[in-house]
Amino acid sequence: MRRGTRAPLRHRLLLAWVLLMLACTVWPGYLPAARIEPYLFGLPFGLAWLALCIAAVFLALVLTFRADMRRGGGGP
Repeated sequence: MRRGTRAPLRHRLLLAWVLLMLACTVWPGYLPAARIEPYLFGLPFGLAWLALCIAAVFLALVLTFRADMRRGGGGP
């Protein structure tokens, strides 16, 4: 990226999403999920919460990568 240019909107949204998911996995954002029951997919709720946050970040990264490849941002 050239000096003085702003990151594309999709990159700024990705950063905001990652920071939001980070906040959901640490205190106090984890408090709503800090319990064992109910079980989701055979996992305690707290562990399922963390797995879903990780999956959400992974999906956002894949979508951003695909958008970058479509726009031709694949190399130097």
